[in-house]
Amino acid sequence: MPYMRIKLNRFLPIIFSRAAAFVFAAAVAQSLFAQEKREGMRLFEQNKPAEAIAFLEADIASGNPLAEEYNYLGLSYYQIGNYEKSVEAFKKGTNVGGTNKKLLYFNMGNSYFALQNWQAALDSYAMSAVADSAYAAPLLNKANVEIKLDKLAEAVGDYKRFLLLRPDDEQRPKIERIIALIEGELAARAERERLAAEEAERIKKEEERLAQEKAERERLAAQQRAEEEERRRKMLEEIAGSLRDGGETTNMSAEAEESIGYDYDSDIE
Repeated sequence: MPYMRIKLNRFLPIIFSRAAAFVFAAAVAQSLFAQEKREGMRLFEQNKPAEAIAFLEADIASGNPLAEEYNYLGLSYYQIGNYEKSVEAFKKGTNVGGTNKKLLYFNMGNSYFALQNWQAALDSYAMSAVADSAYAAPLLNKANVEIKLDKLAEAVGDYKRFLLLRPDDEQRPKIERIIALIEGELAARAERERLAAEEAERIKKEEERLAQEKAERERLAAQQRAEEEERRRKMLEEIAGSLRDGGETTNMSAEAEESIGYDYDSDIE
C-alpha cells in the first residue's frame, strides 16, 4: 500500500496539470467565443454599423445570440438608413425571452417614425411604456406623434405624464409651453364647436318653423280647394234638380197675343 501511494503521488502533478490545461483551454475558448459574439456590438460602438451587421446577423442566425444583439442589429440598420430592416430586427427581438422589451419597442417606434408610419410608431411607443411604466422616454415621443395625428388631448396627457416621471428634465420649459399652446387650441376648438352647435340648433329650429308654416299654408289651400269643390258640387246638384222638377221656363207659341178685329169699314162694295 505505501508503494501504491508513492506511485500515485508521483502521477498526481501530471493529472492535475492536464486538468488545469483543459479548464484553461475551455476558459480561453469561451472567452474567444464571447469576444467573437461581442464583435458586432463592438463594431457598432466604433461607428461601423455596416460591418457590425454581418457579425450580428450571423450570431442571431446561429440560434444562440446575446439578448442585446437584436437591439444592436436594429440600431445598425437604422444607422445606415434601412429602416424596414431595423423594424424587422427590433420586432424579432421582442419575441425572444430575456430581451429588453421596453428598449426594443422604443427603438422600433423611432424606426417607424423615420418611415413616417405614425400609427405604427404610436403603437410601438405605447408598448414600450407598457413594458415599463416608469420609462419616460416613450411618453415624450408618443406625445409628439399624437400631435401629428391631431390627437391633442392624448398628447397633453402624455406630456404631463412625462414631466411627472422626469420633473427636472431640461426640456420641461419647452414642454410646458407646448402644453399651454395645445390647451389653448383645445379651448378654442371647444368654443368653435359650441358656437357651431348653437348655430346648427338655430338653423334647425328655423327650418322646422318654415316647414310648419309651409304645411299650414298647404293645409289651408287644400281646405279652400275642398270648400270650393263642395260649393260647385252643390250648385251643380241644385241646377240638375231644377231641370228634373220642370221649373219656370218659357215655351214658344204660334198664336199671336192679340187678334185683328173685323168691325171696320171696308172700301169694297
